[in-house]
Amino acid sequence: MPLNWLIRLFPWVLLALSGCSDIPIPETDSNNAYLLAVKLVAFGKRYSGTEENRKQADFIVAKASEYGASVSVDRFPRSTAGGLIEFANITAEIKGKSSDFIIIGSHYDIKKIASVPDFEGANDSASSSALLLEMIRAINASGYVPPVTLRFVFFDGEECQMAYSENDGLWGSRHYAEKLKKTGLIEKCKAVIVLDMIGDADLGVTLPVNSDSKLVANVLNSAGKLGYGQYFSMKNFEILDDHQPFLQQGIPAVDIIDFEYGPGNAYWHTGADKIDKISEKSLKIVGDCVLRLVLSSIYW
Repeated sequence: MPLNWLIRLFPWVLLALSGCSDIPIPETDSNNAYLLAVKLVAFGKRYSGTEENRKQADFIVAKASEYGASVSVDRFPRSTAGGLIEFANITAEIKGKSSDFIIIGSHYDIKKIASVPDFEGANDSASSSALLLEMIRAINASGYVPPVTLRFVFFDGEECQMAYSENDGLWGSRHYAEKLKKTGLIEKCKAVIVLDMIGDADLGVTLPVNSDSKLVANVLNSAGKLGYGQYFSMKNFEILDDHQPFLQQGIPAVDIIDFEYGPGNAYWHTGADKIDKISEKSLKIVGDCVLRLVLSSIYW
């Protein structure tokens, strides 16, 4: 082959060998994430089994599809303390270089609180669900091919009807984890990263001790590399959240949660959990950290 053709071909050979490493890891559009949270909140009383919840689910499906993900819905009825409820898990998948996959999860239902009829659930759960949608958009818009397949899963039924137990709460994540085991796909699932209450304007992510230690180290490393280390810390207490059913199945999982929402956690499950309590900055910090984590081949 003539030398001039070799010179012309060399950059394309490098590109083929490097995959998508020449493309910078995408960043979160925090304004879009915030506007998506506003739209989710606008659906109203979005607790499991309501028409508002179903409309919100339809919106999530439509947006994830619009943003280029392959979307599926898994509906499953369960007898609960609040009666028979049909729950719906939504999976939005982005194919990676490997068929092995990571789950990035958020619950999209809100808590039904009789004493707080105006509960909006802006932080718990609109912030994390909106951020998942924005991450889907950012990845597909960039053309970046993940090192492994990404499953963005919107869990229904995280909130309990009465009190958390084996028969109340974590409905969606328990169903998903059990299904992975039954179908034999559990070996393909490399990690589960759950986001919850991550929009707090006064951000302080507290990674609970009942998280996989390697994943915790990777989250802290990703945050530190971006200059966000001060917003993330490891805590010596456990948190019951959607990561727990996966841990019980032996799948590495981590809970990225800010469980200090307002002074003394005063905003949690109260009428104060409104859209004015979350910020674009917090959404960007968490979103950029998670994008770096799931898209960097050094972690997988």
